[in-house]
Amino acid sequence: MDARTPIEGSSNVIALAASFNLNCDCFVVGTNTGLRVFDAATCKLLARRVFKEGGVGLIQIVGRTNIIPLVGGGRKPVHNPLKIVVWDEKREKFTREVPCQRPIRGMHVLGQKLVVVLDEEVRIYVIDRQPVREHSFTTTPNPAGLCAVSRTHFAILGQIPGHVKLVHNETHQVSIIPAHSSELAAIALSRDGSLLATASEKGTLIRVFLTSNNGRVAELRRGVDQVTIFSLGFNPSGTLLACTSDKGTLHIFDIPHQATGDRPGSSNGGRQIGGVPSDVGGDWAYEESDGGVSFASDQRADPNRSKDGGGGRWGVLGKIPFMPKYFRDTVSFASAEFAMDDGPGANRIREADEASAMGRTRLPLGTVGWPNDNTVVVLGTGVEPKYERFVISTGNEGQRVCVRQAWANYLNMDLA
Repeated sequence: MDARTPIEGSSNVIALAASFNLNCDCFVVGTNTGLRVFDAATCKLLARRVFKEGGVGLIQIVGRTNIIPLVGGGRKPVHNPLKIVVWDEKREKFTREVPCQRPIRGMHVLGQKLVVVLDEEVRIYVIDRQPVREHSFTTTPNPAGLCAVSRTHFAILGQIPGHVKLVHNETHQVSIIPAHSSELAAIALSRDGSLLATASEKGTLIRVFLTSNNGRVAELRRGVDQVTIFSLGFNPSGTLLACTSDKGTLHIFDIPHQATGDRPGSSNGGRQIGGVPSDVGGDWAYEESDGGVSFASDQRADPNRSKDGGGGRWGVLGKIPFMPKYFRDTVSFASAEFAMDDGPGANRIREADEASAMGRTRLPLGTVGWPNDNTVVVLGTGVEPKYERFVISTGNEGQRVCVRQAWANYLNMDLA
């Protein structure tokens, strides 16, 4: 019997899952002893809850409110991992449940609905009352629980490897995008639903499509060697795309078809552009707080990727006829390192045990979210999970750079 007392903030706590809400103004974390809610811009702890029964392996939040759907997880789950339960932080109790009878691989909040990802099926549930299944879709096997949501569409795996099903939120009309020839590793939708980004298991190319006509508008090269893509994410205006991988590198790409004259970080002297406000609202208000977060000018940008030169790394070489396609590809204009597994080996063993109990090979790393157009946050999980905030700004020579501005072990944050 596990006789440990589940005290949040102690060395026994492990972050098992972390996710942003749709507007990326807050994020929620499931731990082996409960849950926590944070402001995304400041890493201020907004709420903390300990469940004596056990841990949380998947977690989401409805807007910036007290309604938090979750799935039990880890070696000692708070609830049966084959059902979703809805926690009401204001009422301090579970109010609803969605039994699935099959392993739940992922979930996303879609207004007052839940998109629930199973092994080879995606279900839509209405949760503003007694949960009701509204629709379901078949997919290829999806052990990673890949899914993306926006204000107009959600994206799930198709029935052929490398294909994406794009589904309208209200009508459930489906279109198919043949994005890659191999299995998908990551997908993302822009906040307004106009753009879809995909990466395959090869991890070398990221493709961007218009959801209005399914046409490809960009092919972005992350690199030439195979990697595992952790996460993709558009900034609020859809002009930039962030990508993280097991190389431990955050890449920032321009989206070429966007011709706005106010490209983030390009002509405003590095000033931050305000983000999109939450359209749900909730019990937690925005507050500025620097407590517990370290600030620095951490110049870890790759200088070879920071020059603005039409999106190509090789300049004139890319214009020479018959040169390999690699020399003409659009690459990231800036990159920086983010925190990976760098703690003691004992921590890695504990994390692997918790992940294995949930049928995963590892706990999630490198989850990206954009609080505003110039700021991207990267989240980790585990024993010493990191919150890292990066800012896109203008360097001394006029080039755009990605600078790590703040970081913290978010399990060490306390309520104000």
